[in-house]
Amino acid sequence: MSSTASVRLDERAGRRAETVDGVTGGVDEVEHGAAGLAARVEKAVARAPAATAAAWAALVAPADDQPELRELIDGLAAQRGGKYLRSRLAAAAYLGMGGRDAGACDGLSAAVQLLHLGLCVHDDLIDGDDRRHGRPNLFGVTRETLRSIGAASTAEHRAASAAVLAGDLAIGECIGLLARAPVPDGIRVSLVLEVVTALGQAVSGELMDVSGEGLPVEAARPARTAELKTSGYSVVLPLRLGALASGRADAAALAALGEFGRHLGVAYQFMDDELAVFGDPERTGKSTSSDIRSGKRTFLLQLAYAGSSEQQRASLDRDIGRADLSDAGVERVRAVMRDSGALERHRACIVRRAADAVAALEGAGLPAELEAYLGVLARSVPGRSA
Repeated sequence: MSSTASVRLDERAGRRAETVDGVTGGVDEVEHGAAGLAARVEKAVARAPAATAAAWAALVAPADDQPELRELIDGLAAQRGGKYLRSRLAAAAYLGMGGRDAGACDGLSAAVQLLHLGLCVHDDLIDGDDRRHGRPNLFGVTRETLRSIGAASTAEHRAASAAVLAGDLAIGECIGLLARAPVPDGIRVSLVLEVVTALGQAVSGELMDVSGEGLPVEAARPARTAELKTSGYSVVLPLRLGALASGRADAAALAALGEFGRHLGVAYQFMDDELAVFGDPERTGKSTSSDIRSGKRTFLLQLAYAGSSEQQRASLDRDIGRADLSDAGVERVRAVMRDSGALERHRACIVRRAADAVAALEGAGLPAELEAYLGVLARSVPGRSA
């Protein structure tokens, strides 16, 4: 994106803001049509929990003689939380492109939520986390349940096995929902293939993330990892699913939504990484020290190394990746990130990514209300606090 375009976006973002159904942006960008779409999207998102619960109920129904499966499904269904971002994006694309079938919209919302849940269950297991959204996750709950009934010696293995199988079940039901969606047969095939593609990207991104832990900080590829692990299934996929299901999206619209999602997903992930160090745990529900203690190879950390003095880099070398790092040590790392200018440059990068996302929609022929709605959503990312 050109510097002139970036200045225009920054000027718009600096004007008086207003909120439309929880999405904040420049008042001149919130057109009447976008406000109307936002209201319809929020109504659809409000139905997403019920649609997801219905999917679990359909899985439970034939499992009367399979108590283990019922228990696993109940455990998955209890993993509530999150902001339903993916459901919101799928509904926005479907409704914004002219889709009118509430059943199809609800199926998309539930499908992307189930996919997210399945991948999160697996991701927590890979990362060794036993909590999510400030509460014990499926692995943590299962392990503690097993320990409480005297199965401590096998609790770790059995809980990990349950998490693998539960994640598989959620991902499988996501595909099942799309395969049964009330849309023409050809579109159903396209929806399923979109998920298969996104899953491949998510696996690749997860591998890059895990492999990056053993790389020198400067050799890691956090932006590419975010594109594969976050952008693909969290933003690009819901938007493309919604547009495809509407039956009214041409190649140009799908390409623009994909490019928008690629940039927005990276901006969202980078903002997550920033909040994981400088956020308020009461608002985010996440630790602000675990990324530092695990030595996660984020773009923020790369900027800190690149902009640090020799003394500051030596301090980072001593502190980053130490599981036993004290709270004072964590604060030393934060101080280097601030004093080196890394935090400021990181925020500027997030703003640029949001601007690039907005620019990707220009000239694609999207309905005006959808383009405006997505533009407001993109410009809200740099101001996130949770």
